[in-house]
Amino acid sequence: MKRILPLFFFLIAAIAAAQPSRQYITVIAEPDHSDWIYRCGEKATFTLYAVKENARMPLTEIEYGYGPEKRKAERSGKVTTGKDGFAKITVPGRKEPGFTTVSVKVTYEGKTYTGQTNIGFDPYSIRPTTTLPDDFSAFWEKEKAKAAEVPMLVKERYCPEQSDDRVDVYYVRIQSFRKGNYVYGVITVPKTPGPKPAILRLPGAAVRAFNGPDPLAYEGFVVLDIGVHGIPVDQDPEIYRQLENGSMSGYVLKGIENKETYYYKRSYIGCVRAVDYLCSREDVDTARIATYGGSQGGMLSIVTAALDERISALFAYFPAFCDVTGYYCGRSGGWPHLFTNPDEPMIEQKVLTSKYYDVVNFARFLKIPGFYAWGFNDIVCCPSSTFSAYNVIPAEKTLCLAKDTGHWLYPWQTEKAMDWLKHQFNMK
Repeated sequence: MKRILPLFFFLIAAIAAAQPSRQYITVIAEPDHSDWIYRCGEKATFTLYAVKENARMPLTEIEYGYGPEKRKAERSGKVTTGKDGFAKITVPGRKEPGFTTVSVKVTYEGKTYTGQTNIGFDPYSIRPTTTLPDDFSAFWEKEKAKAAEVPMLVKERYCPEQSDDRVDVYYVRIQSFRKGNYVYGVITVPKTPGPKPAILRLPGAAVRAFNGPDPLAYEGFVVLDIGVHGIPVDQDPEIYRQLENGSMSGYVLKGIENKETYYYKRSYIGCVRAVDYLCSREDVDTARIATYGGSQGGMLSIVTAALDERISALFAYFPAFCDVTGYYCGRSGGWPHLFTNPDEPMIEQKVLTSKYYDVVNFARFLKIPGFYAWGFNDIVCCPSSTFSAYNVIPAEKTLCLAKDTGHWLYPWQTEKAMDWLKHQFNMK
C-alpha cells in the first residue's frame, strides 16, 4: 500500500515552492493604513526601513520611488533612516480608483535589495477599461454549438503506478473543438461508492506534463487536471521545453488579429468539453462541479464557469487576462500585458479581439458563487486588473486578500478556499 500524505502537506509544499525566497536584507515600505486601502485623494504616509538578521538597520540610505502601478515612477528620492532605523515619506493620493506602487531599494556591500508595496485607492470602485461587444454572447453560443456537434471519442488509460488503495488514476484524451483536436488530462477518482463532487483543475501558463494522483481527490473529489494546448500531458520534459522554445513560443499572441483565429478560442471551448466529459461519468455528481485554477488557470476557471451552466462553484486566484486593454487606455493591464506599444501593427484589431476573450466580460455573466484570492503586490496579474473583473461580478463572491503576496498564495488562503468549496457542496 502506498503511503498517502495529508492534503495540507501537498498544498503547503506546492504553494511554498511558488513563494519568493527571503532576501538577506528585507526592505519594507509600510503604509499607515493597515488594510493598505485609501480614499481617492487621501495622502499616505509610509515608514521605510531595512531589516538585516531580524534587526532594523540604522543610518541606512533607502532609495524610493512611487507612481501608478506598473507605470513609470512619478517621483523618486533618497532618505536615511534614523538611529531607530525608520524614515518616513508622504505619497499623494490618486484622483481616480486604482493602485500606487511604492518601491524601495538598499545597496549593501555591493549588492542591491529591493521591496515594494502597492496601496489601493478605492479598489472596489475600479472599473474596467475593456467594453462588452454587442455580439459577445452570440459569438460564444455559436462556438459552443459548433463544438457540441463534435463527438468526444474518449480514450482512457489506467495508470496503476499512480493509483493506490484510495484512488484510481487515468490519463484521458477527449476530442474537442473540431475533429482531430483533443483535450488531454489526468483524472483522479476516489474509490468510494456513488457519484462524487468534481473539480475541473485548470493550468497556469506553460507547456508541461501532468501527473496523478491529484491530492484533492483524497478529500472526496473527482479531479480532472487538463492541459489546454491540445498536447499529450505524459511526454518527456524535453519535449515541452522544445515546444516552449519553438512552435508554442508566444502562444498568447497567436491569431490575435481576429476573434475567429485567436489561440484561446480552442482553449476556452476545450474547457467546456472537459465539463462534457465529467458529466458523462457515472461517478460524478453533475450538480456539484467546480472549476479551480490560478493565473491562466484562474482566467480559465472564470471563463468556463461563465460559459457552462453546469458549473456550480468556482475558485480563481490571481486570474490572468483581466482588463488587458488597460495599457491601451493609459493604465496597467493584466497578464500577458498586451498593448504596451501604441504603435504596434494592427493594434485596433487586436484590441477588438481581446474584448471577446477578456475575463472581465465573462465575469459580467457569472451566476454562481465564487471564491477569489490574490494580493496587492502581484506584478504579474496586477490588482488593478483583477479588481476590474471582481467588481463587475453580479453573483455571490468572496475575496480572500493577503495584501503582501505577489504571484503566490499563503497556505491558509488555499485552506479557506477548500473549506468554502466543501461548504458549497455540503461535504462534511
